[in-house]
Amino acid sequence: MKIENWIFVTGAPRSGTTFVGHTLSAPIQVDYIHEPFNPDCGIPGIERRFLYLRPDGSDSAALRESIEGLFRYDVTLRTGHYPEDSVLKKSVKAIVGSRGPFYLRLAKVNPFHTAAVVKDPIGCLLTAYLAEQHGVRPVVMVRHPVAVAASVKRLGWQPDLEFLAGQPHLAEDHFQSDGWADADLSTPIRAAAWEWRTLNTVLLAQAALHPDWLLIRHEDLSAEPVATFRTLYQELDLPWSGRVERDIRRRTGGNNPREARRGRTQDFSRDSRGLLDLRLGMLTAEERREVFEITKDVALGLYPEASFRLESADGPAADTR
Repeated sequence: MKIENWIFVTGAPRSGTTFVGHTLSAPIQVDYIHEPFNPDCGIPGIERRFLYLRPDGSDSAALRESIEGLFRYDVTLRTGHYPEDSVLKKSVKAIVGSRGPFYLRLAKVNPFHTAAVVKDPIGCLLTAYLAEQHGVRPVVMVRHPVAVAASVKRLGWQPDLEFLAGQPHLAEDHFQSDGWADADLSTPIRAAAWEWRTLNTVLLAQAALHPDWLLIRHEDLSAEPVATFRTLYQELDLPWSGRVERDIRRRTGGNNPREARRGRTQDFSRDSRGLLDLRLGMLTAEERREVFEITKDVALGLYPEASFRLESADGPAADTR
């Protein structure tokens, strides 16, 4: 059965793409494809994080065949291996592979599929290319920059901007005067803020040219998860059901947002409404100020200055309206 409805769930890392991707692919008719443009676990031959291709395809000849193969399921995905993998996880991966190959195998043998959700934050700079060249329907997730920086701090990640220096078309199209070459990435907080700024600069500029793209703030989804997903299902022509709604309520309800269990990178079963407050409280007022100063040119189009809580470490719940 040929899949006509291709959906691309993306956004800067730590924006909620995994939860959204899995939730949109809950019906049996919808396949889930995990990060095919991530060089750690994606299509062989794609070796750069945050690969950028011009929407008209003028610079894609070397990668065109590999990317086109994805839309025929005529492709393989790497198994991702990471230093933090436990002995058990390493053993499982040796047998069945990591998430990418596992879900791709399921997709290839699914006799009911009519749609597919491709989830990939590492491929976020390919959004316009995939929409124009392959007709994907983008769902672009955006999350408050302070929440993203706090999440990066919790995980101990250190983002960088190497993807900008190595892609002249990206710099030419979007960053000729952005000042990224002098960015101070000396701390995870500052590095996360700069990564948020650069990736969302591209995504928001492209989304502004395509009103049919679905741009979703993480905070709006967290405040009204059932209503937001019901709208997404309708817009994307996906089959809504009582089972899907019950699963969303189970994963996003409760009274305690809490931290991800056992330091997990993702943890879907939490009180979604409290996540922004939890993240804001993880940074000092000085750190929130740093994030604000780096991201404000982009962020203030989405979030009011008051949502950064610049005056004190404590205060009332953030209002992101």
